[in-house]
Order: sequence, then structure tokens, then C-alpha cells
Amino acid sequence: MELTILTPEDLQNLKQEILNEIRAGFSAAASSSQADTYLTSEQVCEILGVSSKQFQKYRNERRIAFSQFGRKIYVKRSDLDRFLEAHRIEARH
Repeated sequence: MELTILTPEDLQNLKQEILNEIRAGFSAAASSSQADTYLTSEQVCEILGVSSKQFQKYRNERRIAFSQFGRKIYVKRSDLDRFLEAHRIEARH
């Protein structure tokens, strides 16, 4: 049997490393699950800052991917992020 003695500082550093790894794992899981969530039409309009008519125009023109169940429209968060990135305008330097 092997016995290892840690100083209080070493123990604190070890605890901090473990906490950082746990936080990183939770952060990665949260960001991947957030990308797969679906947003309602109202949420999408609010994020984009457009009216429901403008959002309907985007859908009609197939500019943004969506799912429809009856009258309800849903947009995957990752599709909305992709749409926003495609319309990004770089800053001048």
C-alpha cells in the first residue's frame, strides 16, 4: 500500500483542477444541447429583430430552415446561428 501526503496547497490545486474539468464538461454539454433546441416563431423574430411578416418571407424564400407542425413553426437554434453567420458583415479595419 502506497501513501501519498499532500500539502494543503496541493490539495487545493487538485480540487481546483477537478472543478475546472467538471465545469468544462458541463459547458460543453450545455452548448451542444442548446444548439439542438427548437425556437418558436416569436423567439426567432425577437432574436432577429424582424416582424412576423418578414420572418414569413424568409421562410417562403427558404432562406432559413424550419419545421412546421400544424400552424406552429419551429427553428433549430443551430440553423438560426448558421443563418446569422451567413449574413455577417465583417468590420472594416
